[in-house]
Amino acid sequence: MFDLTKNNGMIGLMDASLSLASRRQALIASNLANVDTPQYRTRDFSFEGALKNALDSQSGQYSPSSSLRVTHAMHLGASPSVSLPPTEDPIRPNYERNDGNDVSLDRENLLLARTQQTYQLSSQFLQSELRRLYVAIREGSK
Repeated sequence: MFDLTKNNGMIGLMDASLSLASRRQALIASNLANVDTPQYRTRDFSFEGALKNALDSQSGQYSPSSSLRVTHAMHLGASPSVSLPPTEDPIRPNYERNDGNDVSLDRENLLLARTQQTYQLSSQFLQSELRRLYVAIREGSK
């Protein structure tokens, strides 16, 4: 049987994006839950870097960095600063309380809002791509 979703780059990209956004939301929730825990250190990862690594590790899937080519002398090259490497280092806090906790409610709430927007946008793109495939299947069966 032919699998329409296996080699679809958009579906692979949105799947990776949804998974990473979900993981990041859990990490931010953990940071918020430990706002009053003495000696707790904020944890995070680079969403952009993790998404790039996930896409590069999938063979045959869409990878923005590998699919862009300069085919004309007047084309602009891809910027090397577009994708950031994932951060394994602890976050350098703007402040630290007397108990050693460095969780910033403002920073975590901002990251949570951004991550939720990323999740919603990825979900909308995935739904749109699946609808497009559904229409193609319905039109092909007539």
